[in-house]
Amino acid sequence: MEVDRFLAGFLPRLEHEPGVVAVYHYMNDATGESTTLIVWEDEASRLAYRESTLVGEAMAFEHRVGLASSRVAFPLTYPAAVTPPAS
Repeated sequence: MEVDRFLAGFLPRLEHEPGVVAVYHYMNDATGESTTLIVWEDEASRLAYRESTLVGEAMAFEHRVGLASSRVAFPLTYPAAVTPPAS
């Protein structure tokens, strides 16, 4: 399948983007629905990716093959961010 071939090349490259902590891809074989969860080190890294050519490749592929897609960011709420003690 064309989507599988695209993801096989794209996801490993995504893992090497600056600030990526982890990439998880989930697929429901029965419905064909899938989602990718990216854990970012910080907001600046996520924002830089959103302006990168790599995300542009994904968006262009989705458009070309007629995939409905969305990109949503959620702030970390658990575990709570730890603020280092003042020196």
